[in-house]
Amino acid sequence: MKKYSGKTATAIIPYPQDKILLIKRDTLPFKGYWALPGGRKELGETDEQTCIREVKEETDLDVEIIHKIGDYHEHGFREGIDYDYYPACFVVKVVGGQTVKQDSEVQEIRSFNLNELPNPLAFEHDQMINDYKKTLKP
Repeated sequence: MKKYSGKTATAIIPYPQDKILLIKRDTLPFKGYWALPGGRKELGETDEQTCIREVKEETDLDVEIIHKIGDYHEHGFREGIDYDYYPACFVVKVVGGQTVKQDSEVQEIRSFNLNELPNPLAFEHDQMINDYKKTLKP
């Protein structure tokens, strides 16, 4: 059984018409799953710095933090993988760049309507997205 753990940061990138940007991962433990952009925290980084760096690395977008959705704990076993992550989730806005996938980690990038999200989503990302939906005006 493979084990993956650590502190991470993810980004919800809103688009018009109630859409958000998701990436399809090409690396374990998320390989083949749609996920929010983000990744592992490096030594000395804040959660915010990790979020901004990871979005840039995965999508080539420059983003600014708008606000934090929350801190999460993703733990469980799926398909022979033991995962134990502590992601911080932020809402961000795009301030520059064009969406370009990073070949080594990302299979595909696209926006999805909040009411028509793909399956399967990576681990607990559906909870982060549901918490984001609660912050939207009806």
